[in-house]
Amino acid sequence: MRAMLLPPRMIAKAWPLVREWVTAALIEGKADIAPDDVRARLERGTMALWVFLDGTRAKGCVVAEFADSVRGKCCNLVVVAGHDFPSWRHFTETIKAWARAHGCVRLEGGGRDGWQRLVKADGWRRVRTIVEMRLDDGLE
Repeated sequence: MRAMLLPPRMIAKAWPLVREWVTAALIEGKADIAPDDVRARLERGTMALWVFLDGTRAKGCVVAEFADSVRGKCCNLVVVAGHDFPSWRHFTETIKAWARAHGCVRLEGGGRDGWQRLVKADGWRRVRTIVEMRLDDGLE
């Protein structure tokens, strides 16, 4: 198993491997960004794509972006998706080292509630909750 950080010039070739995962993660996590916008940002280099491979087969991916804040530079994990997460979760250490090398003092990620349960043992903790009230007809 290996982790690959793809340069922007490789996104078009890799997108078919991760498109469904990214789309599902954004929908399930009620994200405010569309898959096409993620792809465009990856191609511009304002987001980064990590792909986790078992031989030539992709097992998962992480889409990340850096953000400055009053609490210090952050590496935001916009998407964490794939299958057989236990087989590639150890690459969190690789992403942490990469984020530190870019001056980040923390990782941040959001999404569906189930992630908290999955990553709690790795040292992740909930720091805030986002709630929403629909003002339209409530259809999503």
